[in-house]
Amino acid sequence: MNTRLLLSVLFLAALLRPGCARAQELPRRVFVGIELQGITDSIQRRYQLPDKNGVLVRGVRPQSSAQAAGLLPNDVVLKMGATPVGSNVGEFVGQLRQYRVGDKAPFVVLRNGRKIRKQVTFMAFPKDSSPFYEAQYSSVRYGTNQLRTIITRPKNPARAQVPMVLFIQGVGCFSVDNPLNRADVTNRIIDSLSRHGYATMRVDKTGMGDSQGTPCPESDFQAEAGGYKAGLAAIRQLPFVDQQNIFITGFSIGGIMAPLVAQGEPVKGIVVYGTASRNFIEYQLQNARRQSELRELPFDSISSRQKVLAAALHLLLTEKQTPAQVLARYPQARELIDFPQSYRYMQQWEAANLAAAWKSLNTRVLALRGEADFISYDEDHQLILDIVTKEHPGQARFVKLPNVDHFFTKARTPQESMQLAEAPAPEKNFEFMRVILGWLAEQQKA
Repeated sequence: MNTRLLLSVLFLAALLRPGCARAQELPRRVFVGIELQGITDSIQRRYQLPDKNGVLVRGVRPQSSAQAAGLLPNDVVLKMGATPVGSNVGEFVGQLRQYRVGDKAPFVVLRNGRKIRKQVTFMAFPKDSSPFYEAQYSSVRYGTNQLRTIITRPKNPARAQVPMVLFIQGVGCFSVDNPLNRADVTNRIIDSLSRHGYATMRVDKTGMGDSQGTPCPESDFQAEAGGYKAGLAAIRQLPFVDQQNIFITGFSIGGIMAPLVAQGEPVKGIVVYGTASRNFIEYQLQNARRQSELRELPFDSISSRQKVLAAALHLLLTEKQTPAQVLARYPQARELIDFPQSYRYMQQWEAANLAAAWKSLNTRVLALRGEADFISYDEDHQLILDIVTKEHPGQARFVKLPNVDHFFTKARTPQESMQLAEAPAPEKNFEFMRVILGWLAEQQKA
């Protein structure tokens, strides 16, 4: 692990001990509230440390366990409980995961050249709150996974039963339960829907937030889709939901999941944003070439990379080989098959017949794509439109949005979006929500 990388420990999950929770109950995760950095050469010299063991506290969040214990920025944590802290920040984070809400642990920290002892009592992570909605924390099960759901109900609704939106997030291992950051894109989307009278449900991925089960990096495509489908089934049991007006919004890979989650369910409509509708190999070959061109790699180099990528993807996704087997034959493909989820996840995307899933639905569809998006393509959104229109004329729409990219950043072109991808806080463009809200209102009148 690169010890120069800041590691946020704001959203650590407290692992359940066997028998601690009844079915459909999940404990709140621990709110440690510290940002950590491994000990670098310069940090070692500055603090006159004998070695690189320990972790530097770069920041402490308000209302956290760390703040209550009196930890401060620039403290160096040397010992937690009876365990000395080594040089691997990831191991330290893993050790923190053993603690539950209410547990206590002594921390030995170095502050201004002196070792001091601080008692940390682990507090629960705050729950979501908003002036626009009431939040209910619950859970659903899929297989061995118990997944946190966050249900929001608009305050002072105009009617007893309100329309509902199941929110399906993008690819990767992260939590959609971030109450401390109201500027978070997911929170802004939920706020916007709530202000306009919609209830919502988010489902955290396994191993993320409060969710328990298979570690997220080891989870697969089918299990993730199954979790969202379990969430949709739970929506059917909510008495305040207008069961005739249930919608799904799928962002990025959430748009790939959406038609699979909706199969067999009478949802009123589906909104997808910046998604794909082809099998993964076909999509990824185009994606890799396009991003290589945007990075201005030499064209002959791109052609060579594409040949290796095509061969590696065939072995990995069609022949179902492991990454180790693929790399034994194509060692130069290492970075080309380094995906944000497990290779089994990508194999299952490749195996899914997304066209058949869209074809099987009888629902209204809005496909959105930002013109500056360098991760999704017109072809996929047009294909969704074509499939749905052939089966149900007039039920699908494809809209391209100017000045916005895959990450909702304000950008005019894919090149500009790529440049802004590493910016610390690029300006966002939420015009897409106006389009979504207008379409949702239109469908309820249809």
